Parts: sequence; C-alpha cells; structure tokens
Amino acid sequence: MSKIGFLLLAVLAAVFAAACGTVATPEWAAEAQETRAVLLVTDEHLTAIAPTLTPTPIPPTVTPVPPTATPVPPTATTVPPTEAPTQPPPPPTELPPPPAANEAPEGDPANGQVLFNMQQTTANGVWMCSQCHSVTADEMRLIGPGLWNVSVHAETRIPGTEALDYIHTPIVAPNEFIAPGDPPYPQGLMPQNYGEVFTEDEINDLVAYLVTLKD
Repeated sequence: MSKIGFLLLAVLAAVFAAACGTVATPEWAAEAQETRAVLLVTDEHLTAIAPTLTPTPIPPTVTPVPPTATPVPPTATTVPPTEAPTQPPPPPTELPPPPAANEAPEGDPANGQVLFNMQQTTANGVWMCSQCHSVTADEMRLIGPGLWNVSVHAETRIPGTEALDYIHTPIVAPNEFIAPGDPPYPQGLMPQNYGEVFTEDEINDLVAYLVTLKD
C-alpha cells in the first residue's frame, strides 16, 4: 500500500475516533507505521543501489577511403633515327662525241625537224623541243631561249668553243652551256637525259636542223 493510502486510513481513523468521542490507538495503526517505516527504508535502499547510467560512447564509424592511384605518365622512348644507307653516286653518263670542229653536221636536218616537234618521254615528263624553244626570226623567248640564229651566236658565245660543239653540248648536257637571258635561265631547267632519249644519229639530225635556223 502506498503512502497516500496509509494517510487516507489515518484520516478516516481520526474522524472515526472523533465521532465516537474516544481517542484510542488502534492496533492496525501501529502496523501501518511499521509498514511505512519499512517502505521508507526500502525506497532509500533502492535509491542507493540504483545504477548510475553512464552513456557508453559509440565510436564514429570511419569509412576507409581507398588511396587514389596517381597516374604515372608513360616514359617516351627516344628511337635514334635510322641513318640512310649511303649509296655511291651513279656513274656519269657517257655522252656521244660532238661533231668534228669546223665540219658540217652529218645529220639529216629534215629528220631533225621531225624530232624537234615530236613528244619525248624525259626525266622531267613528256616534252618536245618546240614547247620550250621558238624557231621564229624574232628569237622569242619561251621557257628556254629562241633558237633562231643559234649557229651564228654559237660562233662567238664561248671563246674557244666551236659552233657545232656549242649546239651539241646543251642537248646532252644542258647545264654545261646555259644561254644568257634576263632573267637568267636556272640550272636544271632542261631535261638532263636527252643523251639517253635520243640516239647519236638523232642528236646529229637535231644539230643539222638547228644549223639551218639562220638568216
């Protein structure tokens, strides 16, 4: 029974005693006091032995972060350049001999004129002499010099060189004798392999034709 219950019983007992006119201490009141004392002792004991609730700290959950792999740039491997194989220069082309000095050309000028206007496959492509050289009396310059009066100019163009030699050499070795011009004619302008394209007789025919181109 709780304390409030005992108090209510005590009050009712007092009221009952007053109503009867006799004040007496009933036997049950002593028991109530005993019970009350026991309850108080019990409450104190329970309070004394009650465990102190100490909150147990919960460690934070640590999520492991995997290490970030640092990319390693590829190492460039330097490859030494391969040396080009050294090749010996090709042997010089044997040129056909020029006509003898002060002699008339032995070739056929008519066939020389045909060859002059015929397409030939050269080291520079397909060409014919008339594409680059005019044969008109005005000596008009095209890609190369005009060839009218070439035999006349050849007599004085290079001191000590015969006219027929001067005409013959530029056909088979164009860079040997380069005619003057404004602007100057560059090296390698004319195909360098006419000595292989034409036979020796055909070159003589061309020289014989060019000698006829004069006033």
